[in-house]
Amino acid sequence: MNNISVCTIYAKRKNHLQNLVESLIDSKMQPDELIIVCMDDKIPQLPVTPFKIKSTNIQTKNDCLPLAEARNKAAKIAQSDNLIFLDVDCICSNNLVDIFHDHLSQENALYQGSARYLLANWQQHNWTLSSLFQQSVPNLLQGAELKENQKVNHPHELFWSLCFGIKRETFFSLNGFDSQYLGYGGEDTDFAFTVRSHNIPCYKISALAYHQYHFSYDPPLNHLTDIVKNARIFYAKWHMLPMKKWLFKFSEMGYVKMKNNQIDIIRYPTKAEIKACLKDC
Repeated sequence: MNNISVCTIYAKRKNHLQNLVESLIDSKMQPDELIIVCMDDKIPQLPVTPFKIKSTNIQTKNDCLPLAEARNKAAKIAQSDNLIFLDVDCICSNNLVDIFHDHLSQENALYQGSARYLLANWQQHNWTLSSLFQQSVPNLLQGAELKENQKVNHPHELFWSLCFGIKRETFFSLNGFDSQYLGYGGEDTDFAFTVRSHNIPCYKISALAYHQYHFSYDPPLNHLTDIVKNARIFYAKWHMLPMKKWLFKFSEMGYVKMKNNQIDIIRYPTKAEIKACLKDC
């Protein structure tokens, strides 16, 4: 027993989930269990695994994915002392689990993994780790890529919930993610601020995950309502606005009005306006 659980939340990305499971099967160190929380969906057929898979369902509220609540539910089901949270878009490098395990065994901290983005035309079937590296680009917004078993201090405000590890006891001592947040944006920064308020360090480590391509928008007009609602919740707690880049862009484009840290939606984007923000890769 390696005393480690992988937690993921899932909705309508069947192939992505299957690739995640296959990468865990091929890992040098395998988790004791994989916890899958399905949001308004059911678990698809998955490969046979040498580790346990536990799944449950959760209903969405007003068509907003309850990402925070779903992660909390996964953590409650998990039986291990150490937790790795992976978005369903992740494909693990073969040493991701043991790198997380090594760091979680040494220091009580919030550990963010590293990520590379797979391009739109990546080979989705019969992939290998070497082919994934060739078909991906680094996420430069999260700092330089790390090698071997590196660990560097990471600003809490840059924490990203795509791929991270934490002790289960620590997670629940912080009350997990704030389930007030519904839909896209803000819940991971809120969690990291809570971590910081308890004087728990945040590190970036070399545990590498490949992010599988999916359609996205820049700016994310498709999530405008969620972002504004969640930004208001965040401001009420921390007296500062998160996601400023997007909020300022929404303001420049005439969708929101910002004054004295208050945000009001002036108008909603049309389907055509949202489509125009679709990223090419």
